[in-house]
Amino acid sequence: MPTWESNKKPACALICVGSELLRGKINTHAASLARRLASIGLELTRETTVADDAEALTASIAQALSNFDVVFVTGGLGPTFDDLTREAAAAACGRPLRRSPKLLAGIAHKFKKARYLHMPPANARQADLIEGAEPIENSVGTAPGQWLATGAGSQRLILLPGPPSELNPMCDDFVMPRLRRLFPVRPQEQAHLHFVGVPESVVDHRLRPLIEQAQKSVRSSRGMRMDFTILAYLGLVDFDLFVSAPARRTARQALRRLVKKIRTKMGGRFYGMDKDYPLQKVVGDLFRRKRISLAAAESCTGGLLSARLTEVAGSSDFFRGGVVSYSNALKRELLGVSEALLKKHGAVSRQSARAMAEGARRAAASDWSVSITGIAGPSGASATKPVGLVYIALSGAARTQVRKFLFHGSREAIRERAVTAALDLLRRV
Repeated sequence: MPTWESNKKPACALICVGSELLRGKINTHAASLARRLASIGLELTRETTVADDAEALTASIAQALSNFDVVFVTGGLGPTFDDLTREAAAAACGRPLRRSPKLLAGIAHKFKKARYLHMPPANARQADLIEGAEPIENSVGTAPGQWLATGAGSQRLILLPGPPSELNPMCDDFVMPRLRRLFPVRPQEQAHLHFVGVPESVVDHRLRPLIEQAQKSVRSSRGMRMDFTILAYLGLVDFDLFVSAPARRTARQALRRLVKKIRTKMGGRFYGMDKDYPLQKVVGDLFRRKRISLAAAESCTGGLLSARLTEVAGSSDFFRGGVVSYSNALKRELLGVSEALLKKHGAVSRQSARAMAEGARRAAASDWSVSITGIAGPSGASATKPVGLVYIALSGAARTQVRKFLFHGSREAIRERAVTAALDLLRRV
């Protein structure tokens, strides 16, 4: 069994459990966990996805425990027949499961609090702890996690539920503080930079010389280390920096110098740092700070932009509302887009986008408005208007501006990219 030495980083592995993850469901656990580990100076070095199969899962956990200092297992802690993580982990450790009366009472209380008459009998399984494990409180769901010291040394097995809304708070409140104490590292400073409207490859190309120069200087500085990660999603790129040094002040100064160079290099593509995230929050903060109002008119995005804006608390301070004018009839009746304009230029056109934005601003009596019209596909395209063609208009008291975009990808990707582009235009206003 591996043991940790203070002069080297512990090796961390992640096992994601769930047949649905092997059938196309998007799995964000690796990116989320890797970022949290990096924030405390640790590194995720392997990620494995395993189906809901008891034998395969037991073998995967046993293998990970023989090679890694910290093993995370996410998913499979529910009450149903295909939730096998507890049993598989117990078998891999050679320990029995013990039902905790305290956990069982807590789970039953959650059902009572939610006004269910009775807790289903199957949920009692969620109170089964591996012998010697410490429960990790789940404030959102009914599945507690488990923290287990597997033997001599600092090795830990950590079981966590699959839903991010449950897993992430448990990591932040319990797991990361424990790991920080268990594996103390040199003082570290970090920064998370957010970019929009630029491909990951372009960010890499622009920043690579700065990174190489910084790493070269670090190699000549005794006891200093720099780590970088990059993560992209449909027009958004997150770039994370981690600097450790014998003295925190040294790490902080080195980080600030590099952040300043990166922001200068990326220019307007930089939209926020650290907690200035996500993009809709940054936009909302700007509108609130300037005390100006906004309305929206959407066609191909079907209200997705309005949903993004209103998912941030306090959006009612600036957002008047939105119109989903999917049909031409609603474009005419609610937004005042003329029949003649629609016949001449079509619903997906620069002219329609302009008229939709101006109509939304009039209807809502707002300072600004934004409109989106396009072809998300897979049908509806023509020789002159391909799938992915999107027009976005911004209308203010003095002017209306329209931008043309040609996005690629699935219907979902095109809609997401259109919303991101609209938010970025609002930010730049």
